[in-house]
Amino acid sequence: MAYKFTECITCKIRNCSILKNCDNDTLSFISQYKRCISLSKGERLFAEGDPIQGIFFIKSGYLKIELNGKQGRPFILNFVGKGTILGHRYNSSHSHHSSSATAVSPVQYCYIPLHLFNSITEKSTQLKQLIFNQILNEHEVIQHKSIKLAHKSVREKVADALLMLAEVYEYELNKQSFRIGFCRQDIADLVGTTKEQVSTVLKDFEKERIIQFIARKFSYMNLLALREIAGLSSFPTT
Repeated sequence: MAYKFTECITCKIRNCSILKNCDNDTLSFISQYKRCISLSKGERLFAEGDPIQGIFFIKSGYLKIELNGKQGRPFILNFVGKGTILGHRYNSSHSHHSSSATAVSPVQYCYIPLHLFNSITEKSTQLKQLIFNQILNEHEVIQHKSIKLAHKSVREKVADALLMLAEVYEYELNKQSFRIGFCRQDIADLVGTTKEQVSTVLKDFEKERIIQFIARKFSYMNLLALREIAGLSSFPTT
């Protein structure tokens, strides 16, 4: 299903994506070739093993990125929202998606067929470098997550997951509450534990007044306390 077309140059979402620093010519080329598409909650954008056929720029909504795990249990790599680019990790030896992307809310995205996107990057060394930098950043995130899973306690891992949700949903102190599209099992699959352990830690955090929530709606998060629990030294300014 299509949604209203917006030129990349005037699109507010590009300011939180890798397109933020692209020149107007590159943005015009992308606008010329892209299609604007909607995805319903529960639908897959692509599945693990599917051939990479195009590039996706997420404009609104949220998705979970996951791998097939042992005994049919998924392993969630990440939760992503607006400004995310997917499908960009393509080369001659990596021509299929290594993970699945599933909408956990209604999603709107812009799509560009791979051969057209490649022609744009050939003309824009700037965009090519931005894609390269994005891939390096993603590898670094995966490495850090592997270390966290190996050495952190369940309490620390759940704090990490809540900080990730706060970032994806753009939560700020003293602002409105937000409702997540992820269940406790999703959080468990993200941090490599069980739903029961996640529930226990969430209840502990609520008793300690670190968070306030009902079902999937969070009305308060103490980001400083969560960062201290997760072992992170700095506190975001936003």
